[in-house]
Amino acid sequence: MRPALFIRMIIGTAAFVAVLANGSPGRPAEHGAGVEERTFPAEDLRQDLRILWEVLDEGHGGLDRYVSRDLQKKNFEAVEAGLTGPLSEVEFYGRLLPLIAGIRDGHTALRLSASTRTGLFSRPILLPFELRFIGGKTHLFRNLSSARDIPDGAELLAINGRAMPEILKSLLELVPCDAGILTRRLRLLENTQTFGQYYAVAFGRPESFRVRFKAAIGREAETVVPGISGSNAGVVRRERYPETAARRPLYELGYRGATAVITIRGFGDDNGPDSLRYPEFIQRAFRELDEKKVETLIIDVRGNGGGRDEYGRLLLAHFMDRPFLYYRALEMKKKQYDLFQYAPPGRESWPGDGVRKNARGWYDVLDHPNVGTMNPEAPLFRGRTCILVDGLSFSTTGESTSHFHFHKKAAFLGEECGAGYYGNTSGSMAQVTLPKTGLQVMIPLVLYTLAVDEYPKDKGLVPDIAVSPAIEDLLAGRDVVMERALEFLAKKSAAGK
Repeated sequence: MRPALFIRMIIGTAAFVAVLANGSPGRPAEHGAGVEERTFPAEDLRQDLRILWEVLDEGHGGLDRYVSRDLQKKNFEAVEAGLTGPLSEVEFYGRLLPLIAGIRDGHTALRLSASTRTGLFSRPILLPFELRFIGGKTHLFRNLSSARDIPDGAELLAINGRAMPEILKSLLELVPCDAGILTRRLRLLENTQTFGQYYAVAFGRPESFRVRFKAAIGREAETVVPGISGSNAGVVRRERYPETAARRPLYELGYRGATAVITIRGFGDDNGPDSLRYPEFIQRAFRELDEKKVETLIIDVRGNGGGRDEYGRLLLAHFMDRPFLYYRALEMKKKQYDLFQYAPPGRESWPGDGVRKNARGWYDVLDHPNVGTMNPEAPLFRGRTCILVDGLSFSTTGESTSHFHFHKKAAFLGEECGAGYYGNTSGSMAQVTLPKTGLQVMIPLVLYTLAVDEYPKDKGLVPDIAVSPAIEDLLAGRDVVMERALEFLAKKSAAGK
C-alpha cells in the first residue's frame, strides 16, 4: 500500500462482448451443496451496474489510458442488456469482472462483500495446488492435497474434464492488470486463492476436483482430490513447505563474489526489530558499495509489488548524475467527488486545496515528494548494473525500473515487468460499495505519467535478456535468472578489461 494520500486485452471482439452480455466465461459445472446465496432482482443489479459506471467514469484517473471510454461504455451497456433475471452476488460479480479487467489497470479491483468472501473461502472450494505457468504449460508446483502421490512439478492437463488451455483462457479475461500484460496475469493466477476465486466464478464451486496430470517421466493419470479452504491452504503450505514460512527482510544487501546484490521485496519500511528504515538502508548500502569500490551490482525486484512512491525514486537517484524529472504529471479529474457518497465517511471534501486546475481542466497534485525536479543522491554508483524483473514487479517498482531503462542505467533480465511502462493509476484509492449488492470496487483516482519516452504504450518493460526457469529449476531451488545476470556481468567485466 502507498502511504497516506499516495499509497498507492483490448475489449472489442464480438465474442468478448457476447461474454459480457451473457455472463462470465464458461458455465458453472457444479456448486457445493447446502449453501444459500443471496439473490437480487434484475432492477437492483442494473442500478448497481449504472452506479459502477458512474463512479468509474467520474473518478478513475486512467479509465481511458488503454481502452477508449466509448468502447467501455458499450461493454457496460451490453452487460446491462443481459440482466433480465435475478442473480446471486457471485453470479453478478462474474458479470462485472470482465468489465473491470477491461480497463486494463492493475490497481482497480472488484471484491465480493465481506460476508460472501468469508462464506465462500471458509469452504473447501480451492484447487489444492500451487501452480506455475511455464512455456505454455501448467505445472503443479506445490501439492497441498490429500493425494500425496501426485509429484511436485507434474504437468496439469485438465480439471473436471476441461483442458487447461480452455480454463486459462477464461480466467485470464477476469484478471485486472496494467496494459493487459500477460506475465502479470499468469503470476497472479499461480496463487492458490487467486486461481481458486476466479475458477469458482467461471466454472462453479465444486468441493472436489478431478485432475488429469502427467509426471515428468510417466503416463497421464487422473484422480479426484478434495478441495481446500483458504485458511487451510496456508496451514498446509507452511507444514509441507516450511521454507515458505520463513521471514525474509523487505530489503537486504549481499554479495555473490565481487558482485553486490541489493534485493528489494517491497518499497516500504521493514518492521523487523533490528531493521533500518528504507531511506537509511539505501544510503548505507550505497555508501558501502562506494567504500568497497564495487564495480558490478544486481538489483533484484522480482515479486516486488510496489510501495511508497518516493522510495522508488530514492533508488534511482543514486544512479543519476544530474537533476531529473520523475513524473511528467500527477493528475486527478476533479477537486471534489460525488462518488464518496458510496464510500466510508470523512472524504467528502477531498482533495480540496491539495490540487490546482491545469490547462486541460484536470487537477494537478501539488503535495507529493516526487513532484518537480529531483536531485541525485550521493554516493553515485557508476558501475555495471543488472536489474531482475518479473510479472509481479508492479506499481512503484515499475515506475523506478522504467526510469532505469529510459536513462540507460541498467540491463534487465527476467520476464516482462508487470507494470505499464509510462506509469499507472493509483495514489489515493476510493473504496466504493455498490448499495444493492454490497460489492466493493477500489478506484484509483490519480493518473501517474512518468517522464519517460520512446517505448510502446501498451507494454511493460521487456527485459534485454529474457530468462525463464524450467520447472526443474524451480523444484531444485536454482535461480537461473540470477545466474544469468552474474554470467552477463562477468563477461562484460572481462571484455572491459
